Amino acid sequence: MKNNSTSTSSRNQLDKKQLIRLWLGLLKNTGEIERYLRTQLHKNFASTLPQFDLLAALDHAEKPLSKTELSQQMMVSNGNVTWLVNRMVSEGLITHVLSIKDRRVKLVELTNKGAADFQQMVVEHEKWLVNIFKDLKTDDLNLLVSSLNLLRKVTKNNTSSR
Repeated sequence: MKNNSTSTSSRNQLDKKQLIRLWLGLLKNTGEIERYLRTQLHKNFASTLPQFDLLAALDHAEKPLSKTELSQQMMVSNGNVTWLVNRMVSEGLITHVLSIKDRRVKLVELTNKGAADFQQMVVEHEKWLVNIFKDLKTDDLNLLVSSLNLLRKVTKNNTSSR
């Protein structure tokens, strides 16, 4: 008969190894997908993933956004957003507008060119995602999405400041 403490210890060790495998698997897959998307955006639109993310944030917003709001949504520093906004303003993709509430505050919104370019990117982006995941069956895809939702809930609960 096995010693319970040895059995429990082995299970905990296995769990730790599985957690490391999970972490590394998530990193490797995310990295691979990001590299592919970055390459496609650069090759097809001379754009970057941060530019795409900024355009997406503005496209989904119902109003112009401040740089602080953009940095929070994109999970990058204000400095990175400022540099990116300045670059994209010079390319005619976005523009500054003054806040109605506080005329000293500059907000950011899409230009017509930025909105049109983003819509073209979205169509291609969807094709790239279909290409990446084309070998998954619908059941596998549903299981992955469900598992990632559970993982997001767990990580959010266990990493939030208490």
